[in-house]
Parts: sequence; C-alpha cells; structure tokens
Amino acid sequence: MSGGVEASGERSVAAGRDIGWVHTGDRVTVLPPSGLGPVRCPPGLVDVPRRAAHFVGRGAESALLDGEPETVVICGLGGVGKSSLAARWALRQTAHRNPVWWITAESRADVDAGLARLAAAMQPELIDVLPQEALRERALQWLSAHDGWLLVLDNVTEPRDVEGLLARAGGRGRVVATSRTTDGWYGIGRVLTLPVLPAADAVELFTRVATHAGPRDTTGAERLCETLGQLPLAVEIAAAYCGRTATAPLAYLAELGRSGGPGNAEEAVARTLRVTLDRLADSAPYAGEVLRVLGWFGPDRIPASLLPSAPGTREALGELAAHSMITLHEDGSVSVHRLVQTVARRADPEDPHREPGLIAEARLAAEAALVRALPPDSMDPAHWETWRGLLPHIEAYLRFSHRAEDDQSLIVTLVAAGVYLTLSGLPAEAVAMHERALAGAERLLGPEHPYTVGVRGAMIVVLAESGRGTEAIGLAAEVVRSLTEVYGTDDRIVFLARRTLAQAHQLTGLVDEAVVLHEGVIGDMIRVLGEGDTETLQAFVEISAIYRSARRTSDAIAAGAHGAAQLSVVLGEDHLETLMARISLAALYGAAGRTERAQADFRELLPVCLRALGEHHPMTVTVVEALAELS
Repeated sequence: MSGGVEASGERSVAAGRDIGWVHTGDRVTVLPPSGLGPVRCPPGLVDVPRRAAHFVGRGAESALLDGEPETVVICGLGGVGKSSLAARWALRQTAHRNPVWWITAESRADVDAGLARLAAAMQPELIDVLPQEALRERALQWLSAHDGWLLVLDNVTEPRDVEGLLARAGGRGRVVATSRTTDGWYGIGRVLTLPVLPAADAVELFTRVATHAGPRDTTGAERLCETLGQLPLAVEIAAAYCGRTATAPLAYLAELGRSGGPGNAEEAVARTLRVTLDRLADSAPYAGEVLRVLGWFGPDRIPASLLPSAPGTREALGELAAHSMITLHEDGSVSVHRLVQTVARRADPEDPHREPGLIAEARLAAEAALVRALPPDSMDPAHWETWRGLLPHIEAYLRFSHRAEDDQSLIVTLVAAGVYLTLSGLPAEAVAMHERALAGAERLLGPEHPYTVGVRGAMIVVLAESGRGTEAIGLAAEVVRSLTEVYGTDDRIVFLARRTLAQAHQLTGLVDEAVVLHEGVIGDMIRVLGEGDTETLQAFVEISAIYRSARRTSDAIAAGAHGAAQLSVVLGEDHLETLMARISLAALYGAAGRTERAQADFRELLPVCLRALGEHHPMTVTVVEALAELS
C-alpha cells in the first residue's frame, strides 16, 4: 500500500501494517442552543436549478401540474425535457410555496442526502453538528407537520426509493417527480408522459437558442430538428452550436450526416456532440477532455475540486456552457445532463472524441480527482458538508466503473467514505462501500494482507451495526480461522481479528460472549506483547466499553483507567488515542454517578484538548459541554 496514510486512532481506518477498524463507540452530539427548539423554515427558501432559459411549449403539461393536487410523476426518455419542465414549473411556485426544494433522487441515498441538505438549509448551524441521518429525520418531521411546501424529486430510478418519503410527508405539501420509467407508480402518483416536442415547438426552440446573441440564418431548421428526432436536448445543443459559430442549419446537417438516420435519443445527442467538439478542437482543445471527465460523476453540482486542473480548463468549461452541454453555477460547480454524460463516457471507435483510449484516460482522471478531493478526516464534523457534496459523485463513479479497475488510492478513498457513511447513520451504504474496497484490497494485496484484514474488519463492524449480526460474526470467525492458519496464534494481526470478533458479538447484543472473547485475547496479548504495548492498552480501552455494555461498571472503570493512564505514558497526553481513552473514562465516571470525579477529569482534559486539538475540534467541544452538563 502507498505510504503517507496513517490511522488517527482506534476509530479510524487507514493504510499501514496494523490498520484499525471502524469503532464508533459512544458518540456525543452537542446541539447549539438554536438547534434545541423546533425547526423553523426561513421565508423564501428555494433551491431549484435554473434550467431551460429558452423553454418553449408544454402548456398542457404545465396546466396539469397546476391543477393536480396529488403527486405527479413526469416520465419520458432521456433528453426530452422532464427536468426542464419540473424546474420551470417549480420556479413559478415560489411566490406561494415555501420551501421549494430540488432533490436528485437516483437512489435512496440521494433522497436522504437531499433531505439532509434541506434540514441544513433550514438550520445552517447544524451542518457541522448532526450526521446525515439526524438531519434527514429532522427534515421529514418538519415536512410531515407543515403545509405549503414543494419537493421536486428528479430522475427517480426506482419508485420504492421515494415511497417512504411520500408515505410520511406526501399528504401535506406537493411533490413532483421525474423518471424515465412509467412502471411502479401505481398508487404512488399520477404519471404524466412527456413526448418529444411537436415540430413547430422544436423549431421555435432552435430559433430562440440560435438567435439569442443576434440574427442567424435559420433556413432548414425544420429538417435539422426532424433529423434530431425533435429531442429538446439535441435540438438545444445543435442550436447553440449554430448560434455560436453562425452556422446555418443546412450546413450543420451536412456536418451531422444522415448515416444512421434519426436513431434513438442517445444517438441524436452523440451526433450533435461530435459536431460541436469537432469545431471546438482548435478554439478549446480541452473541451472534449473536460466533458469526458465530467461524464464519470453525478450530474448535479459537480464541485470545483473535481474539475480538471489543466491549463485551458476554465476556457473549455466556458465553451461547453455556451454550447449548452453543461451548466456553470456561481459557486464554481458544474451540472451536466445525464444523457450528455452517458455519451461522453461511452467508448466509440468511430468517434475521435470517444476513442476507447480517451475514455480510459478520462476515467483515471476522474478517479484521481476523487482521491485528491478527499477530506483529510472523515470523522471530523467540520468536513461533513464536504463529504455530503462529494458522496453522490463517488457513488456515481462506482456505478459507472468496474471494480476490477480500482487502484490502491481509490480503495483508501472508499474506506474513508465508508467511515463517513457509518457516522452518518447509513450502515447499508457503508457496507456496500467497504465491500467494494475489500474486493480491491483482496485483488491487489491478497486476502491475508494486513490492510485487507483491516478493511474486512471495518466491514464486519458495520455489518453488525446494521443488524446483520449473524453474518458479521460468521465472517469474523472465518477471518480469525484463516489468519491463524497463515500467521499462527500469536501474531498481532490475529489478535486484531480476535478483537474484531469480540466487537461483532458486542454490537450484536451478545455481550457476555464478547466479554469472554475479549478477555481471552487480552490475556494472550499480555503474554506475547506485554502489558505496556500500545495495542494491548488499546484493547483495555475496548474491553472497558464492552464491560459497560455488560453493566459491569467497576470492571469498565478499572480497565479504562489502566488503559488511559498507560497510554498517556507510552504515547503522551496529547496523543489522540490517549485523549479518547481519557474522555471515555470521564464519561464512565459520570454515568456511574461519580460526578465530582468526572468533573475533575474533564477539567484536566480541557486545557490538553485546547492545546492539542483547538477549541473547535469535536472532542474539545464534547469536553466543554460535558462540564456544562455536569455543573
């Protein structure tokens, strides 16, 4: 594994020989005073992408949306204008609805993230305080208790992904969804199937876009729109090209060619993209490269941190936006239509802009961008907003790429993302992330490599936390067995696996079994490594938590006190491991009713945390709030 990546403590997962595992422990969430009261939605809360500046037609469909009180699902093929219609209609509702909120809904995780973003917009002071699960629940509670709001659920892939949201909140406000499928909506919402534009509307759209900056020759626009199947996305791209380059529709047809006929939606967009990129090859040579990289991320709000850093990128983005292939936002992020992305990342040996080698290079560039943009600490709430912005693009990359192509740096990214998902209360998504990382680690390093063992241990813990305890215990037992065969009984990595097995039992509710297992491994660690070894001391801190689960408070305090005191000697009082052990011990004293001792310990900890971590670090805040609560 590449060097330079270190574990930050017992609750971290990182590269190195003795990789740790996800161990969430007892997390303390400190709410600011404004977060303790009911949620209040500020007036004029709107988040809708301003799409389709040259919107035409769709009068009957808009009227249906106006008059239908129930959920409406706008269905149709890609590029037909479902999202444009929904955005146009939603922006007209802002005068009498609040909030008006847009959620990308390609998966249940996307829906949860969008709801969490809504809660954070209502109460920005909670962005770096509450995990995503708590923010999502806060938004759902508000929606279910208030009227007059509007949610747009864009590009729903599976209707079941939004059933829970609609069941809890759908009867109070309005919901409009878009989807490519008409199946599965019975009993959920009314389906509005959106066709391609009528011929006259397609020509009007072409004319508006092409003449936006001044008069242009539009002779032959009818034939060009017909060739493009009157698909709004393809028509708009072609019109932007003609307007930008003063190319007449008949000349564009000559460049476009009729070799494949109108074809399907994807083919129509592919042909328009090729013509545009051909022309941009001289004026914006990076345009094709940038578009191919963008194809591997989620479609909405791709952060500036993921954009290529090569010279000429900004100019390329400007040209792509001018040709209606992307949308630029004020915060530097970029949105791309899903159909444009599909074409941009799909290899075509006949298209010089989509040769297989170029597509492979773009995938690697996208992967490298994700690795670079990774926040330094997935456990620190200060980075959670960044994680929320990156996660849809990590998940999109995983959907579009094959796991056999994952490299070592991406595996580290996936493990860190799994830790964030665990802390956000999304265990199922965390398990999926760890499974992908584990497959890569086994392929690149081997199943018995220490790093692979650490990733597997992280997945085992999340499995147990997600209610799959039997599976977690079985997997942990198999890991212990196989590693013992390879390394023998007294190797550090075997001790780590045995500790993971004990933790799986604890998280599954088998606390007595966990105690027996962990006491056994501590005895062997003392015998082999010595009582003062760092890992032995960490095991004492772990068994303190297990004793606490078993209601053996005195044993928990004794083990925790020993581990904390010795870690302070071995690692120093400023070390994160030491501070976590001491905070856990002080909390134990408080839970046991020994308030004065808990106060004294927290008072001693405060200056150390301030010096070592700073006043805004979550552990420092935890100490401050614990003192306030105990006083």
